[in-house]
Amino acid sequence: IFVSTAADILGNKDQSDKKPQNLDSLMGKIVKIDLENVKNYEIYSLGHRNVIGMHINDNIILATENGPRGGDEINLIKKGNNYGWPISSYGEKYRTPNQDEPFYKKSHQDFNYAEPIYSFIPSIGISEIIKIGSNFSKQWRDSFLIASLNSRSIYRINFNKEYSKVKFIE
Repeated sequence: IFVSTAADILGNKDQSDKKPQNLDSLMGKIVKIDLENVKNYEIYSLGHRNVIGMHINDNIILATENGPRGGDEINLIKKGNNYGWPISSYGEKYRTPNQDEPFYKKSHQDFNYAEPIYSFIPSIGISEIIKIGSNFSKQWRDSFLIASLNSRSIYRINFNKEYSKVKFIE
């Protein structure tokens, strides 16, 4: 079983939290738990802010993640990858008067973090992701639905075969 844990984004006034990058903490991680022995677990990926939804099928794990102001993400989760939080994000901190420069590094790849498949700017208040069943509609085959809390909308999204790129969002 896979579970996600959130960063403590409201614990400090400056919105900092070092636990997602700390391997001695389970916060800000996706953890794989062995159901035969629940004490046997592994940190599957790290550097997460707040994973809201996960779709798992075979070897594909897609995760939706709330970013800061701007920067909600869709990530292809791979074992051992670091997704960069709180160092890299396409969003920005809330309540940042006199901000001249970005608080977060905008490139994930340049700092050896996994790039999101897609980042919503402005944020949509991303929520759950589900795959649409193959018997729903021929036109919607291989599509996913993503819920949005901000706009109270549902987005249909389609990825390329490798799940490395968004083909379209409607």
